[in-house]
Amino acid sequence: MVFSKRLDELRESHCDKGVLTIYLNTLRSGQDDWKLQLKNGLKKLEQYVKARKDNEELKNYRNVKKKVEKQLLESQHDMLKAVVVYASLDANIWEFHHLQLSVENSFCWEKHPEIEQLERIQQQYPASGVLLLQQTDLLALDTRLGEVNEEIRYTLNVESDNWRKYEGVATAERIASSANHKDQYQERIEVNQQRWLRRLAPLIDRKSRECQWVGVYIVGSQDLAKELGKYLQTKIIKVVPKNLSSLPSHKVVGEVIG
Repeated sequence: MVFSKRLDELRESHCDKGVLTIYLNTLRSGQDDWKLQLKNGLKKLEQYVKARKDNEELKNYRNVKKKVEKQLLESQHDMLKAVVVYASLDANIWEFHHLQLSVENSFCWEKHPEIEQLERIQQQYPASGVLLLQQTDLLALDTRLGEVNEEIRYTLNVESDNWRKYEGVATAERIASSANHKDQYQERIEVNQQRWLRRLAPLIDRKSRECQWVGVYIVGSQDLAKELGKYLQTKIIKVVPKNLSSLPSHKVVGEVIG
């Protein structure tokens, strides 16, 4: 999702039957604490709706609440640090975002989604790239609000000297690919590393322009990051000198950004 565009759409959206907005931290010391927070927050909100003495509105709220609770429980294994929900009986407003970032717990029932907190988070964590850099392999993660929006892998074909682009490649596959290259071509890699990184940089810059990144985080060897940085036009926000290539992408983002 291009969040800036979607936020504009949400800003203009409404539902006369009501919209439920939830911001909820889901990473707690107690495993099920978020469920208690959810229950209490929705209960207080229902009391607020009851006070309006509109039976039709109360019915709408309870219907939406029931569906939201069901989906949250079904997706509890996908929980990260927080969840943001915009939900209504109108299918045009039905969104669940699992974030790597903490939020201020909030529950709201109005005729439009309350997006102010999400806008603040977007300003704090704008679109950026996370680059897991290895000698012949690069995984680029397009992130929005601390979420992984897209994965792109660039793998070097040592024989042809060309970088190939792949999308949606599993973590295990990208590690195996890189390891095989290292075993077979280590000497050639060391000799030609500078030239290959110089060829990689324009591919990253092009992706950065497409995704409108404010900059990139480079994860990996400081020497490789420094060499790549010589040719990048994209701003380098930070270099993280760790090997995180064995982690799932959402955990990489949590480690680097969250």
